[in-house]
Amino acid sequence: MALVLTESDVKRVLNMRDGIRLVEEGFRHYASGRTTLAPRLVMKLEGDAGNFRIMAAIVPDMGGFGLKTLTGTPGKRDPASTYFAVLFFDVTSGALLAVLPGTHLTGIRTGAASGVATQFLARKDAKTLGLFGAGFQGRHQLAAIREVRPIERVKIFDVDPVAARELAETVSSAGLEAIVTSSPQETARGSDVLASATTAKEPPIRATWLEPGQHINAAGANAPFKREVDSETFARARVVVDFREQALQEAGDLIEALKTGAFDQNRIHAELGDVVTGARPGRETEDQITLFKSVGVAIEDVAVAAFVYERARAEGLGTDVDLQS
Repeated sequence: MALVLTESDVKRVLNMRDGIRLVEEGFRHYASGRTTLAPRLVMKLEGDAGNFRIMAAIVPDMGGFGLKTLTGTPGKRDPASTYFAVLFFDVTSGALLAVLPGTHLTGIRTGAASGVATQFLARKDAKTLGLFGAGFQGRHQLAAIREVRPIERVKIFDVDPVAARELAETVSSAGLEAIVTSSPQETARGSDVLASATTAKEPPIRATWLEPGQHINAAGANAPFKREVDSETFARARVVVDFREQALQEAGDLIEALKTGAFDQNRIHAELGDVVTGARPGRETEDQITLFKSVGVAIEDVAVAAFVYERARAEGLGTDVDLQS
């Protein structure tokens, strides 16, 4: 029997606080060498179907292994259709345990990775967040960073001003000060933490706008043609990545910095797992500029899926399906 879950099932058992805890645990296991992580496989589809992406990981100490598939073109996905799906397997028997939709799961784990990075790299007194991108992922970035820092003010920039205003209304209703900015430069100015979750091809975050002590989460540029931070930002910052091999293959802004010679891959300070475990230091001075460059890794998906499966079983959620019948 395999447990088939719906998005409402996943949303019922998975929140951001648990997501941050689970993703941090997953990176700890990764740093210990007890996991197997494969770089993402990307295949181009025809028409508007976008890319077919497959990512997989084995995390024995969290009880399972699995893979996630992603399809579709951002902005063209039908809300009634499924484009993110996770298969979760038992690590001891190899049996398929669950089939999960991955939309909420992906939002949580992507935000959670930035939350973990912010916990270890941002100043403790960070109160102002500069948010680039007011869409689905941007909202999860905000939720995660609020979990780990005492955010009081959010400055929001989006190329769609309607989306920025809508998010500002949500932020204000949660008791925070919300400012819709007119430019990326205005967003960066005076912000303690910058978070970018966009599909930008030209970087909205530029080194000339940065201030001492800022921390940057750059989570959107996960393809070679995307850029969220300019090359000089890599040169100025202490750079931490989620998975070095995959970041060097996929992160368009990092690839551009290497190509122009502004940055050398040997200057990548650490992978996030090494910072989490203390094998490498995180922030060391109040004035240091830090950058978490993430492209998303399957360890995050498996760590969260293991938890969702256990909670769903405990609460009697989902439908058992005999796939062999």
